Amino acid sequence: MEENSPLWLALREGGRRVLSLGKLSIAIPIEYHERWNRLILNMSDALPQRITFPTVTDGEHVIIKDVQNQCVLTNYEKPSSIKTLWLPISTDVVIPLLEQMCSELLLAGYPGCEGCGFRKNEEKWDEELSRKNLSKFSQ
Repeated sequence: MEENSPLWLALREGGRRVLSLGKLSIAIPIEYHERWNRLILNMSDALPQRITFPTVTDGEHVIIKDVQNQCVLTNYEKPSSIKTLWLPISTDVVIPLLEQMCSELLLAGYPGCEGCGFRKNEEKWDEELSRKNLSKFSQ
């Protein structure tokens, strides 16, 4: 996957959300639980100031929700809420890619590093633009 492609940017935003949003619930297929629990342990090592960490539950697709319902969805039709990061690719493709993005961001020092989330001046995410760009993107 090419760096700065629409999918790469959306996955990067997903990684930022996993690492920086409050209490998260991550619903994914059970075969990915061990890898994601390991990622959460790495988060606790890299982010000692963080008090709450994501919980992993069983789900058919990737659904990551925080208490304010800012979430990440895959394998669904385009969600109506613009607060929802939409990744219109299959679950088995997105789970390892999202895990990799989270790991890369942790290694770079996110969220404590400026710009390592690859967003100029940490500007606000434009979900409408992302969806438009992803609709043109083919896997």
